Amino acid sequence: MKKFFLLLFLQFFFFGLLRAQTYERSFYSGGDKREFLLHLPGENPQTGMPLVIVLHGHGGSGEQIMKETNFNDLSDREKFIVVYPDGLKKSWNDGREKKGDSKSDDVKFLDRLIDTLYSEYGIDTGRVFFTGMSNGGFMSITLAYRLNGRVLAIAPICANMPELLGKVYSLQKPVSVMLINGTDDPLVKWEGGKVGFDFGKARGYSMSTDETIKLFVKENKCSETPVHDEIPDVIEDDNCFAEKYTFRGGLSGAEVVLVKVINGGHTVPGGNQYLPKAVVGNTCMDFKAAEIIWTFFKSRVKR
Repeated sequence: MKKFFLLLFLQFFFFGLLRAQTYERSFYSGGDKREFLLHLPGENPQTGMPLVIVLHGHGGSGEQIMKETNFNDLSDREKFIVVYPDGLKKSWNDGREKKGDSKSDDVKFLDRLIDTLYSEYGIDTGRVFFTGMSNGGFMSITLAYRLNGRVLAIAPICANMPELLGKVYSLQKPVSVMLINGTDDPLVKWEGGKVGFDFGKARGYSMSTDETIKLFVKENKCSETPVHDEIPDVIEDDNCFAEKYTFRGGLSGAEVVLVKVINGGHTVPGGNQYLPKAVVGNTCMDFKAAEIIWTFFKSRVKR
């Protein structure tokens, strides 16, 4: 009997491996080898699936943000393809002025990545989404502008509009936005200004969260009066809670959503406390970022 159950377990285990797989992939862009992790929700995924591209923060990697956000489980359940690219020098050229990071054409790389996945898997190019943490969040904001018309929605975490980019930012086609920011983020401040710790060098400058939301509301022509919702404070000892503000009525059904994490730090909600709270602030555990982001993404319809 024990042998029977062991064989049954192994059968289901290996069947699961066949159904959902993660691959290491690469191609050359701009003379550089660009690497990414590709997760498919099945061995032979159907055509017409949405695509979610998840961008790591400065110093991170595709593997790190994959483990941090755990979009793979959602991919398997909801049937979309998810990709975790690596930035050169572990960073993204995201529209801020900052020294020492990659100056590569990441827009070109990510544009080609979309084309590659369409060619190989027939993704739905009308449902392409970007999300990212910190540097990856800034890059998501840049892509809504630089790849306008190819991106249906973005969901930056711990990011604001780069100050210089904000002066020229415009959306010829609407892009829905969910911005998840903590009010006590010590690196990407709620009030904007210098990006980085107060005692360190500036990693560029950003607009405030309120200014960022106002800009997206204006560009998408949403209502300036948001619908306010409380996110249940289910974990009381995480020292933070969250509120959601939804600006509706935009062009082609576009929406702008602010998830305001009160007392939240420079962390992914529902993720790991990867550094001490004294360094990066609190991690909100009342919700999982990937869950709320995918709920927002899948409600978007093609233009």
